[in-house]
Amino acid sequence: MKNQLPLVRSVKACVTGALLVSFPFIFFMLPGQRILGPLPAVYASLLTLYLLPAALCLVTMVCGLASAAAGLAAALTCMSSLAGSQGLTLAALYVVPVLAVFLALIWMKIPFWKSLLAMIIAHAAALTAVYVLARRMAGGDLYTAAGEAVAGFLENWEMGDTMLYQIYSMGLIDLKSELADTALLKVLGGYRLSSAARTDMLLSVRSMITAMLRTMAPHLIVNQSIMGGTACLLLSLRFGFLAEEKRAFLREPGPIGEAEGETKQPVNFPDLGMPPFSTWHIPRGKGWQAGAALAAGYLLRVSGTPALSTAGVLLYGASSAVFSIQGLAAVNYFQKNRGSRRFWRVAVPALLMGTSFPVIIGVFDQMNNFRGLRKPPEPKEDFDL
Repeated sequence: MKNQLPLVRSVKACVTGALLVSFPFIFFMLPGQRILGPLPAVYASLLTLYLLPAALCLVTMVCGLASAAAGLAAALTCMSSLAGSQGLTLAALYVVPVLAVFLALIWMKIPFWKSLLAMIIAHAAALTAVYVLARRMAGGDLYTAAGEAVAGFLENWEMGDTMLYQIYSMGLIDLKSELADTALLKVLGGYRLSSAARTDMLLSVRSMITAMLRTMAPHLIVNQSIMGGTACLLLSLRFGFLAEEKRAFLREPGPIGEAEGETKQPVNFPDLGMPPFSTWHIPRGKGWQAGAALAAGYLLRVSGTPALSTAGVLLYGASSAVFSIQGLAAVNYFQKNRGSRRFWRVAVPALLMGTSFPVIIGVFDQMNNFRGLRKPPEPKEDFDL
């Protein structure tokens, strides 16, 4: 049996994959980006959180381990350069265990649904560890420290007054009514905030960031664990198989079946038995449970009790992520039926992610079974008396 995790699948693919993953992090480290203050570090952190694990898993299967190693090295170097040893530690604590679990699952050929559960658990454990360590680094109150950091940046940034006024104009922060009329002072070359207005706006920014993070952090851990774990497996297995299929065809040209039900040319690739994404759905019984969790989470989020609100955020985050995946699968199903090109079958779901539309579509699909994937319940037999 050939190696399922080669160092290089092809030289061209390896170089391309390494460059695609590394380029954004190299760009953030360019000296010219430092004029934005700490913003490159924020961008690099968000890229690491949301995209890097899936990107590393993808290039591993499409391009080889060397591409993933180069991308990981670039990301960690970037985090070390922009955020110091703390940024490096947090990034490594999240990405390295997730990638290690992925490689172990591929190496041992664990069946797909078990592998998916393992990837979700790996994401959840890594994100929780990052959260706990970040709190310890912040002295125990991560949310307040984050609010102070944002306010301090806006206070010292040369464009801070402009940003503060824009945030205020959007209604995101408050300003005392007696300061509103005199908030802007005309100076040479434009306007600036009065000292009193700036102080009041910065106080409002601290409160906004602190309150927002208290709500976002639990939701982020649960939602990103499910969505991120799914993306790692789905994208890497699907596009890795397509790339390996193409290489097999170039090595030994022959007919490759594309129609439904045709046998494709065998390739050396561990697909783990993943079913087509267009057929993914929640079983009927589990669907009712997920729907109840979604409704309960939505109601508990707005309760006045902190413990209940946190429980609601966790329930809503988990159930909305599950329905979102089902919604994206339903979109893929209809795109395939309409004969959409592969580019649009990737682009459209990518554009929908981050919105509420996939959740709505997923709930509608679960209630109506318009893909016909769930068998209707069998009618109960009548008993003659």
